Parts: sequence; C-alpha cells; structure tokens
Amino acid sequence: MRLFKRAAVTLALLCAFGLNAQPPPEKRLFTFAVITDIQYADKDPRGARHYRDSLLRLEECVADLNQKYPAFVIQLGDLIDGYPGDIPGSARDLDKVLSIYNRLAMPHYHVIGNHCVMADRDALLQKYGLKKSYYDFTVPGAGGWRFVVLDGMHAGYGVLGNDQINWLCSLLRQAAANREKVICFCHFAPNKPLLKDAEEVIRTAVETGCVAVWFSGHVHSGGYFFANGIHQVTVRGMVEASSRNAYALVEIHPDRLKETGVGDEPSRDLPLGKPAE
Repeated sequence: MRLFKRAAVTLALLCAFGLNAQPPPEKRLFTFAVITDIQYADKDPRGARHYRDSLLRLEECVADLNQKYPAFVIQLGDLIDGYPGDIPGSARDLDKVLSIYNRLAMPHYHVIGNHCVMADRDALLQKYGLKKSYYDFTVPGAGGWRFVVLDGMHAGYGVLGNDQINWLCSLLRQAAANREKVICFCHFAPNKPLLKDAEEVIRTAVETGCVAVWFSGHVHSGGYFFANGIHQVTVRGMVEASSRNAYALVEIHPDRLKETGVGDEPSRDLPLGKPAE
C-alpha cells in the first residue's frame, strides 16, 4: 500500500512540474475557404477542362463548406468560361453558378477574373452585390486581420490601374499603423506577366510589412512562391480538378496560416514571414 501511495505522489509531482503534461492545444482564431476558376460553361471538355462537371463539383464544395462553416468563403475569379461576344449566353451561365454559390450559409465574397467580364462588368457587379470591384472587409470578433479584394481587370487585362493602386497603398499604410495583418485576394499573382503593374504595390507591402499572404487563381495548375516576406498561393482551378474537386480551408493562427487542401489542392503550413513548411 505504501509503495502504491508513493507511486501516486510521484506521478502527481511529475504532472505538476509538467514532465508528463501534454502540449497545450494550438490556438486557432478563425477559418475561411477559397475557391477559384470554377469556369462553368455548357461546352464539351477541352483537354483537362471539364466545363459542365464544374457545377457538380461546386455543389459538393458548397455542401461540404456548409457543414464545416468557415467564417467566410471567397471565390478568386472566373466563375464562368464565357462566350466571346455573347453577353446573354455568358450571363445565363453566370446565373447557374451563382444559384449554387449563393447557397453558402456564411458570408461569401467575389473576385473578378478575366472570363467573368464576358458577362458584362456592370451586370456582374450588380449580381455580385458590389458597388466597387475592389474593396476590403474584416471578420467580426477577429481583430488584427484585414482582407483586401483586388480587381486585376480594372484597367485592362492584368492591370490594376492608378486609382486602385493608390487606394491599396493607402490602405496598407493604414493597416500597418493599426498593427493589422493583411491578406490579399486577386485573380492574378502579383508578378509579371500575370499582373502587369504590381511594382508599387509590392514596394509598399514590403515597406509596411503588413501583407501576410496573397491568394490568386488563373493558373489552373496552382502553385506557391515566397518573396519579400509574403506567401503567394495560387489555388488550383476547380474546372481542371482531376480528383473531382479543388478548394481549400485556411485556418488563421497567431503566428501562421494553415491551408488544408481538398481534392487536388495541396495543404501548406504558412508561418508568418517565413517560407511554407
């Protein structure tokens, strides 16, 4: 009995001093989801692009996200493939995709891509519920983070334009003054030849040090690049997902982002200011 009591006391002391303690659970602030290049069209497949299958993929994605319930969902452009010169046909396809995307039960946002504008820019903004094609937002109860949506088609194909650049650089300086971290969403990655006029944006991002990640689409094969302290994540296009789907959930932690890919989209650990692990 004495031996048993001594063992119990020893075990209690070990636990008290942390020698047998489990590490504390990692703190997660909130989660959001990213989708890109659904690119639906009533067209036969072309290469790896299965245009008609995108609606089913999107339905499965929406059902999954409604179960997981992230803080918000954002699509990074090219909801449709579109028909050059056929605005009504492109608009009909857009309505089909939106009828599914709008089933999301949480806030959901839009980025404009190069194929989107085939449905007419003014009508596009109206259907998206946007007054401007570039904007920013925050998540209630999750201070310290600001999300910025950019329009890479604002002043031409892959061109932000001076008005948008001035707005963005001012916003980045204000975010830095408020000690906020920024995540940018744009259809194009911030480098040539994709985004042709991002030099001043990158220069301001480096000066302020507040941009953590830049999420983009457009390149359906996806990709990752780290430069100037910024993670550049290109999400794989849903229209070319060989595993039936491609999208991601992104957890925000105090010192990192954790991307969990679904289907073809890979998973990544993105420590703030350091390359992906």
